[in-house]
Amino acid sequence: MMPDALQPGVVRITADVSDGRVVARTVFSDRPRGLAAAIARQPPVAIPDLTRRLFALCGTSHWLAAINALAMAGAALEAPSPSAAVRMLAAERVVAHLQATFMDWGSRVQLIGAEAAALSSALTAARGSQIDGGALLEAVTTLGMATRDRHAAAGSWVERLLFAAGDDPIEQPTFDVLTGHDDEQVLAALDDQEEAFTAAPWLPGRRPETGPAARAALRGLRAASPAERLCARLAEVAEAADLIAGTLLPDPSEWLSTARLGPGVAFCAIETPRGRLHHLVRLDAQARVQRYLILAPTEWNFAADGPFAAALQHFRIAEDDTAQSAIGRLASLYNPCVGCAITVRDPMDRPASHQRGISTDVVRGAP
Repeated sequence: MMPDALQPGVVRITADVSDGRVVARTVFSDRPRGLAAAIARQPPVAIPDLTRRLFALCGTSHWLAAINALAMAGAALEAPSPSAAVRMLAAERVVAHLQATFMDWGSRVQLIGAEAAALSSALTAARGSQIDGGALLEAVTTLGMATRDRHAAAGSWVERLLFAAGDDPIEQPTFDVLTGHDDEQVLAALDDQEEAFTAAPWLPGRRPETGPAARAALRGLRAASPAERLCARLAEVAEAADLIAGTLLPDPSEWLSTARLGPGVAFCAIETPRGRLHHLVRLDAQARVQRYLILAPTEWNFAADGPFAAALQHFRIAEDDTAQSAIGRLASLYNPCVGCAITVRDPMDRPASHQRGISTDVVRGAP
């Protein structure tokens, strides 16, 4: 049976584990082809809402990328102002990061006392058309991190999370960050190779990473351990709460960029919770969609020889842990936007399979 082009697919991870250490691994993003053609058949006015539904985990990011790219290309659509867009993206970042953290780490570090109510309050405050910045700041404070520059409060959920994540170094030989300076090269390859590039993006001599840890690296904070990678994500929650509450002024260029590349051709790049997202659109003379391409951050982080694959090589499993759980938590720190199908094999035994949803929501949307 042919895969449904409108289904998200999974990241397939296979690890050979011997004596508590990964000795061989393969990583493959199993995304169905045909999404570009399916979207291009739609009228421009329908595409922003369609992408928001298809890619529900980061639906706001996709909606904004679509409406900005289409409007810039010449479609009869009006994009929100940059300040409104940043507020929407900040709210999505709060929800996505908190949900991901709770789903992937909540069973190891349980919420106690008022923390469960604070998490619920933070998620509620960041949803909907009326985002409550004051309530969001109060909830984030209760969870343990009030501002992006402040350490986790002693004994808080955040401090316990960081302790549980651990300070053991992640063996990642390089830390190469995907930034807006790469857009020209990325878009040229995307325009030339189309869905072949969206499935396996690469830059010559590089395997860049994108997402919270990459954005932290741009500020001089290299996330070299699980705790530091998790801290980079949670610091973004605090920063987003400050932006929403008005205690921190945003720089829209750090969140969104868009440009016309030629007659009827435009792109929008968004810094989603999980990393840099690209939408590229080409309209004909009648403003009908000729081509619509989407490049998601997961394909960078989970490339066959990308950042996660490098971290998984020689990864050590703690004695009190299972290989599936440990690898799943490691994968979560690279922020996949789909589920991960994890297969652990003993080189001396038959393989055992385990599939675990790494996505941050029960809705399984692609990027």
